[in-house]
Amino acid sequence: MDLGQGPMEDLVTSGPNAPLSDILQRTYRGRRVLVTGHNGFVGSWLSLVLADAGALVTGLSLPPEEGGLANALGLDTLVESLSGDITQPELVESVVAERSPEIVFHLAAQALVLPSYTDPLSTIDANVMGTARVLEALRTHPGAAACVVVTSDKCYATAEGAHIESDPLGGDDPYSASKGAAEIVAHAYQLSYFKGGTLGMATSRAGNIVGGGDWAAHRIVPDCARAVREAAAVVLRRPHAIRPWQHVLDAVAGYLRLGDALLADRDAFAEAWNFGPSAAAAATVGEFVTSLIAKWREHGIEVLEPIFERPGVPERGVLTLDSSKAERRLGWVPRLDLDATIGWTVEWYAQALASAQFDALGVTRRQVRRFLDADAAIGEPAVSSGLTFADRD
Repeated sequence: MDLGQGPMEDLVTSGPNAPLSDILQRTYRGRRVLVTGHNGFVGSWLSLVLADAGALVTGLSLPPEEGGLANALGLDTLVESLSGDITQPELVESVVAERSPEIVFHLAAQALVLPSYTDPLSTIDANVMGTARVLEALRTHPGAAACVVVTSDKCYATAEGAHIESDPLGGDDPYSASKGAAEIVAHAYQLSYFKGGTLGMATSRAGNIVGGGDWAAHRIVPDCARAVREAAAVVLRRPHAIRPWQHVLDAVAGYLRLGDALLADRDAFAEAWNFGPSAAAAATVGEFVTSLIAKWREHGIEVLEPIFERPGVPERGVLTLDSSKAERRLGWVPRLDLDATIGWTVEWYAQALASAQFDALGVTRRQVRRFLDADAAIGEPAVSSGLTFADRD
């Protein structure tokens, strides 16, 4: 099913290469923005960037996990934080009706592969029906001008080569299937209710997102951080699987540029969009962890060698994305290469584990500022190594 391609000549009216800092001030400052899943790892980074830019952010999410990034940032002091489950239609409708958001970023989901095997129905309910409930609330309570539905690179059916947006959707495990189904639901709503109307809605498919502050179970970076903290060896369930690794801020930049584009032209950009790293950032899990460990050791931290194991559940062996459409039409490019992605990520966790008085908000804001500086350097090479925080303070 082709849900991805559209007119190739369309460009954001303000110019495809506007710095993200300009977009934040022009498009988001003073606007009412709803972020579902704001207490999650990516949602916390996105909400902080928006709040610091002057957006009026309302977040709807399950309560934050103890020790998670939202708590570490004090996110509930920066945004209006509402606690609730998007599988409850009355709650979603009341939030949309009462807060009347102008822009919506839908990130709330069950975001892990392994739990989807244990409880497939709750994964399908959150990822498929949760998406439908958010879009239904926007349909029945019109007023929003743009909505970015965040799904996953795992929404694609298995195929050779890097995926483009028109590739068939699929899913050989419950999580992947739920993300493919969410794409189909969003596509149906776009064509049936939103096309030619007042709401521009698009979907976003990012790669394997990493960065500071993720403490979820069954994810490679937090698993490594916990192993460092406990002086244990991290266990890799699929060391030879190839994934498109990217920093969370590159993904957030894609979502924000897409929201800006939808406001400029609600129909021209109402499509599916890949936001993945360059081809050079695709590496096996084993290669990624080896580089991660090397960065830890650069910080003077002792790290045990990883344990390579056979996978316990089936997962894709190779998964990469072609993001040339976003580069061409949205002016989005990944600003951090693989070395910088790993460097910035380890930098964050190394400071978090070094001190009980860790200033998560200050460290995270400094990385955001560094990223915005890199993004403003249009036409220059992507950042290829992590600077120390002292270099930017």
